[in-house]
Amino acid sequence: MQNLLILLIFTVTFASTASSLLQIPAANVTLEHLDPTLPPSLTTKTPPKCSVLVLHHVFANTAGEPPAVSNYTHPPECPFPWPRVVLELSISASDVQKDRIAAVWLDGAELLRTATPVPMVPGTFWKVQKDVTRYTALFRRLCGSSGIATTGIVSMMLENSNATLPGVFAANVTLHFYRGPLSGKRFGYVVHATAKDLYRRPADIILPVSQDNGECGAGFWFRVENDTDIPAAAVAIPRNTQRAVLEIFASYHGHDESWYANPLRSAYDGGGSFTNGGFRQIYATVDGQFAGGHIPFPVIYPGSINPYFWSPVAAIGAFNLPTYDLDLTPFLSYLLDGQPHEIGLGVRDSQPYWLLAGNLHLWVDEWSDMVSAGVVEMRAPPLKVNRHAEWRNSDGGSEINAEGLVRFSGWVSSSEGNMTTTVRQKVKFRSQVEVQNRGAVSQVEMTNKERTSIAVLKNGQQTISRVQVFVEAPLQLQTSRVKAMGGALFEKARVSHQLQEVVNLNENGQALELSVLMDKQEAEGSLLKRDGQSQPVWGSGSSRSSYKYRDRNSCYLRTLTAVEGIVKADLMSASCASTEMAEA
Repeated sequence: MQNLLILLIFTVTFASTASSLLQIPAANVTLEHLDPTLPPSLTTKTPPKCSVLVLHHVFANTAGEPPAVSNYTHPPECPFPWPRVVLELSISASDVQKDRIAAVWLDGAELLRTATPVPMVPGTFWKVQKDVTRYTALFRRLCGSSGIATTGIVSMMLENSNATLPGVFAANVTLHFYRGPLSGKRFGYVVHATAKDLYRRPADIILPVSQDNGECGAGFWFRVENDTDIPAAAVAIPRNTQRAVLEIFASYHGHDESWYANPLRSAYDGGGSFTNGGFRQIYATVDGQFAGGHIPFPVIYPGSINPYFWSPVAAIGAFNLPTYDLDLTPFLSYLLDGQPHEIGLGVRDSQPYWLLAGNLHLWVDEWSDMVSAGVVEMRAPPLKVNRHAEWRNSDGGSEINAEGLVRFSGWVSSSEGNMTTTVRQKVKFRSQVEVQNRGAVSQVEMTNKERTSIAVLKNGQQTISRVQVFVEAPLQLQTSRVKAMGGALFEKARVSHQLQEVVNLNENGQALELSVLMDKQEAEGSLLKRDGQSQPVWGSGSSRSSYKYRDRNSCYLRTLTAVEGIVKADLMSASCASTEMAEA
């Protein structure tokens, strides 16, 4: 009773200075949400040659409706080539609303998947910029031949509801086309940058791996209900394809929205059907054969854990959800017969539900109508997953460890010679969940380490290129809950998560590029919820974000500190000296 009294006094004392979703702010209050990542505009030395608004739509009661669509004809005053193309999504919210998942497609190929913040005041607005240079083939196709442009379809899906909250989202999608020299060569922020760094020239052809006629239905993404659900798309690739990379978009929903904090419990231990632990693996198949996978980065959605953590600074990856690349070049010998083949997408250990889609990036031999290919090695044993759990009533703990090594190798003979591509990936994963005090206190620790290398040898001897990528993503989460008066629930939470990515690229035996990315966030705060309600009636939160990137040509540093929804400090620097000092 004494502890309860202290918590209630704390709530009353700070309620006047913290935020409430039930308060009606002044009409002139606005709030900009921020994403401290590397702006694509930093890699350009000149303003865009042209900017084209390709879609405008207001999303009100759009749950269950098909995507918003707009015809897009590329302007003749902005001809190819473009060294850089940037997609900008600008959204404003009219009032209080929940967070939503949204996506933008061009002719069925996904360009962006994003999560909206939780608008807590009318006039909330934000902007997402993504470097979409790797999708140049889609834009170039719309330029047409002989200067005659063709029309494409831009689609955007954002399922919103005004059943309980009044906010509507007004969205603008704009494409910025740049000309002139670039100050940087990377294609932007991703979790697995292997293909974009190894194949520095964007693909010649991009084929969607998605639902047909998505603009008329529930979007182009596949809905995956469980780990036996592997939806597939039939694709036929040109017979002169010499490289292939599959890019996978993924988001998780429903029972798996917080999969990274999921304990492992059996029905005997008092667990339900959805307490299967915090391990997931996104993967692809080629005609049913496993073709590689990644453990997803645990993006924390803006409404998860404590929405006041992420107002006004977004969680890592929330505004631009990571994509996952799989080099399928070793599988080309199965695909070059000119016939349709099934590319499947799945999530190991998944629960309802995940939304998956893919883009198949293809590079073709312009000097021949047909290439030949063969398999050297296909070694892909399943990840070794060890699971252990001990529970007594609502208290206990669980641990999942997974590790594995896959290796794919295949050759392609084209006008460039006989090239052998070897993909090697090593994974080490660990998830621990502990619950104490009759389920009131929980602690989650998770870490994922992946090391991937892709090497291309000419005539089996000369190494043409090699890229090595190391990714580490630790997460720590502590939560505690105490019942308050009137059936209310008082929650405290603390979270620390980060993404570290190191990319090393060599060509013809020379070190060409080394880049290091370190994105880290820490947040803590409290919530008060009424009995039976998911929306908090009171809350507080503070966060500190640090984003550091450097390569051989440039550096970028940004740190943000936010307290009670107000940015207290915002430091941005392109100085390598500042970045090095921050790393010290």
